[in-house]
Amino acid sequence: MNLKRYRVNNIKEALKFIKRDLGPDALIVSTRQVKEGKGAFGMFGKTMLEVTAAPGEKKKNSAVSKVPATKALEAYSGGADTVENALADTFMRPQKNSTLSVTDQTRNMMLPIQKELQGIRLTLGDLTSQTNAFDDHLVGELKHELGEMRHMLHVLASRTGNLSDPDLPENLLLLYQQMKFSGLEEKFARRLVMEAQRNMTEEDLENFAYVKIFLARMLMKIIKITRGLEGLKPSQRIVALLGPTGVGKTTTVAKIAAEQMRKYKRKVALISVDTSQRSSAEQLRSFAKMIKAPFSVVKDKAELNRLISKYEDYDSIIIDTDGCSQRNDAQLFEMREIFDERGRIHNSLVLSATSKDVDMNEVTRKFGCMPIDSIIFTKLDESATYGSLFNHAIRFKKPLSFLTLGQKVPEDLEIASRERLVDLLLNISGT
Repeated sequence: MNLKRYRVNNIKEALKFIKRDLGPDALIVSTRQVKEGKGAFGMFGKTMLEVTAAPGEKKKNSAVSKVPATKALEAYSGGADTVENALADTFMRPQKNSTLSVTDQTRNMMLPIQKELQGIRLTLGDLTSQTNAFDDHLVGELKHELGEMRHMLHVLASRTGNLSDPDLPENLLLLYQQMKFSGLEEKFARRLVMEAQRNMTEEDLENFAYVKIFLARMLMKIIKITRGLEGLKPSQRIVALLGPTGVGKTTTVAKIAAEQMRKYKRKVALISVDTSQRSSAEQLRSFAKMIKAPFSVVKDKAELNRLISKYEDYDSIIIDTDGCSQRNDAQLFEMREIFDERGRIHNSLVLSATSKDVDMNEVTRKFGCMPIDSIIFTKLDESATYGSLFNHAIRFKKPLSFLTLGQKVPEDLEIASRERLVDLLLNISGT
């Protein structure tokens, strides 16, 4: 059995090397994350993706389209629309129990691994009798693979309640693994590919580009957007940016204000709700002076209301707020007193794309004591994976308004779009 192992940065890079060395029909045997670098046990090394692959049997009459995925996305107008209604329930309804018992499920999951073990044992037997034909390094590699396979069997046996990768056609399985490595939660990725498999023909599943676009369109059904400030109903756009310290609220306020003035030629006023005399209020004051926009600092709701009335002739009012820890209940209560009002002020929760899922969830739940009308994700340029954006969108069903990817004002501000978000997860533009 000709097994090869690759240590790469992502699944796309792995696929490139696997296809080059083993051909387009190669199979992924296993994947895991490993540390590379100096330090005890590699603790301070870079996290890499280790992919083990083997050559597969060539399929007959399996013509794969050479159309780039970006063009296919533009050209494809059907397919995933047939599952639009099903998707509304797919991610939130309880999944039906399998008719197989847990023991049967585990046994079925173990069968492919047992076959691999048998193949490795046979290969090792051949190597023992033909030591002149193979070197010791290859023998060691195969023994290592045998150990890994045994470990996987032990893990499956000890976790009878957990499912391994679903039994999927090759193209769907590759994209399933890619989405998981990009940070999409396993249960969401699983439901997505299972729904896709139910709604695609065998012929469609042979076309990798088509399968990728099909999944992309399904993901686009999940995402809600506001089109920046253009989707807001009031003619006067009043937006407050809320969120924890360090996520980039003040810089994002500056970017939105500059965009409103330069792109849409609107009159903009800036307000800072400052209860702690923080330095960011002075930063925003300097920026307001540079773009010649009025700027004021307020400390309570009464002052904020007076200023909003004062700026009634302005097209947009952008409000910066104190950074607030989601665990500071007293400060959250103060903010709630100011922003617990629906309709007049559009509250945008600002989250960093570099944050862990569990932290994003906690922040959103705690700030949920106030009306949250949209989400802004910042620091996309500092993150290597983007599945957490989808996890959050699926879990909380909040529309996205803006994305930021750098410090430049306003160049590094993007209006959130479904196409851009899906491209971050599936790398459509790089296909």
